[in-house]
Amino acid sequence: MFPLTSFLLYTFVTSITPGPNNIMSMSLGLKVGFKKTLYFNAGVLTGFCIITLLCAFFCAKLNEWIPEIRLPMLVLGTLYLIWLAVKILRSTYDTKAVEPKKGQAYLSGLFLQFVNVKVMVSAIVSIQMFVLPYYQSTEALAAFAIFIAIAGTSCNLIWSGFGSVASRLFANHTKLINTILAISLAFCGAGFWF
Repeated sequence: MFPLTSFLLYTFVTSITPGPNNIMSMSLGLKVGFKKTLYFNAGVLTGFCIITLLCAFFCAKLNEWIPEIRLPMLVLGTLYLIWLAVKILRSTYDTKAVEPKKGQAYLSGLFLQFVNVKVMVSAIVSIQMFVLPYYQSTEALAAFAIFIAIAGTSCNLIWSGFGSVASRLFANHTKLINTILAISLAFCGAGFWF
């Protein structure tokens, strides 16, 4: 019997815990408000769907390829997280901050997924452990992959909302907030190495 409770718990925990998507969503929420993060999160959803679908359909092959692609993906993902951390650390808070252009925000969210090791690892583990032992049809794999992506993006929206609310509370503590967010991203990257 399919372990629904375990699958849902795993999906929730991996979606709500800090990672590049959540931290970037919160950072954007702090700067431009919840509504203006929706384009970024739409990009995240699109990229998340693409990645989880690829993981679902090629999971068997990925098991063979992981030793070859793991190190380059870790290096690329870590470098990107460091870049994001530095970008956040250097950013300033401005109540009149220029919001990212809709297309730019969307593409930023989309392309983040292709170097987001957390999304890839979570999708692979979820599909391998919970789905493939019970379902192998194309339709089932696609449905689970899309569900995982929607769950992840829903949690990003929670982080965006928190960032938006927190902006009013922490307007005078920009450096502290940016430092915490930057350190969180750096830990995300370091966590894959230690």
